Amino acid sequence: MEKILSKEMLLQNFNSTNMFLVKNCMLQIFDELLKGKQGLLTMQDIIFSHKSEVQAEEFLKTMSTHFLKISSRNMQMWDNFFSVLEQRQRYLPISRMILLDMYLSGKLSKEEKHRCCIWLNNHCRIGYHQTLILKMLSYPEDTKLLLLAKKYCRQEASLSQEELEKICSLPIRTFRKLEIFSLFIQQKNQDYNFCIIKELMRDLTDSSIRATQEEKNKMWEMLVELFQNNPLIIDIKLFNELYQKKQLTSEIYLKILDIYARQTNTYSLSVDDLIAGCVQIVVVEKKRSVLKSISEIIFFLLEQKKPQITEKLMVLMLKIITLWKEEMWFKIEYLPVFKAKMYQGAMLVKKINFSTLKQYIKIDEQLFLILVSSIEKKDVKNLLEEIAYNHSELWQESLDNILSNTTLDILLIIQIIAELYKAAEKEKYKQIFFKSLEMLLNNLPEKENVVANSNHLLSFMYDNVDLKNLVDNYLKQANVSMTNLMIG
Repeated sequence: MEKILSKEMLLQNFNSTNMFLVKNCMLQIFDELLKGKQGLLTMQDIIFSHKSEVQAEEFLKTMSTHFLKISSRNMQMWDNFFSVLEQRQRYLPISRMILLDMYLSGKLSKEEKHRCCIWLNNHCRIGYHQTLILKMLSYPEDTKLLLLAKKYCRQEASLSQEELEKICSLPIRTFRKLEIFSLFIQQKNQDYNFCIIKELMRDLTDSSIRATQEEKNKMWEMLVELFQNNPLIIDIKLFNELYQKKQLTSEIYLKILDIYARQTNTYSLSVDDLIAGCVQIVVVEKKRSVLKSISEIIFFLLEQKKPQITEKLMVLMLKIITLWKEEMWFKIEYLPVFKAKMYQGAMLVKKINFSTLKQYIKIDEQLFLILVSSIEKKDVKNLLEEIAYNHSELWQESLDNILSNTTLDILLIIQIIAELYKAAEKEKYKQIFFKSLEMLLNNLPEKENVVANSNHLLSFMYDNVDLKNLVDNYLKQANVSMTNLMIG
């Protein structure tokens, strides 16, 4: 008869470096999870770190395989199975694909397949679903999958270069020069176009050139048209400076910013200067009238799905939300779509600092929870301290996300929380820190190595009686586990 292990022993064995022990205890963990509230543990008890022998995707896939092998599946077991998938929101993309694979496996009854569809329909969240949608659309004869896929989808003159250069050097009236330029532009010759662009820029930035405002407007319009159809050869910094000197209207400036945004992917232009222009016109000057155009630029750049660009755009959107979040028109017209785009962008953020994260928590708690996983190592202590003392209700989920989505060592997190425990004055906060330390110890990867080198690896906990007792208890449990393994 197989021995039923305690919750602590299951977690410790799951984090062993012995794969036989890990895989053997996984089956018991699955059975306990599928018991629902009557089980020994929940998904919240399991931490997947970068050192774990089994990662979340493999764990959930293996659990689904195990579940499909159960011949006596009933509706309560399905409810418990769904509950397991829902307990860790971070892994919903994995869970959705697992449910789809189960649906397509041919091992489910009609009623069970229907329940899978309902779950997939109810858990259609903002995110990247390309693979999922493509797989659904691979079975067009399946009406249910087709409906699900739709829901997941809801987004002639012949002139020479010499002649052109000669014309550019002549003191011709501006409107005539523009007419001549138009003839060259029709040739669709890039060399001609570059020459015209340089000439127009020279005239527009030369205060001695006599031209009416109407002529200048036409020059800018021609320039914009050329920019739209040719690689950009002028640094956007120049346009930023012209705008600040009021030599450029906001309407033309917005068009130029949009053009640069649409060519960043092709020509690797400076996104920092582009974003600086957006900040100037919409944040510094607080121009509500340009918000729609700036939003379109931001959303286009987000679609490029480049982490470094996304991180900067997220900060820009945060500034915009902070500026107008109390305005009813903004709440109705912009805030929902801004948040939706930020949820998408958050998946790409690789690095975020503490001061920025503090602003996110004022805007949207769920967005904050996604982004905490990207916290910089130097800011982890400040972040955990802020959450514990000012947002304790988010403590556990924040800690889960930090651990499961960064390369931070669990031991580093344990050391930080131990320092917070020692410094805490109120019992309420001590309990929060102590409970987390207990959980993290039970989930330490490479258990055998930790036990063998505990005097070195866990020495930072020995100068506090409570923490030393916690470590001693962990070592005692771990030694019992390893002894039983050796005997077995």
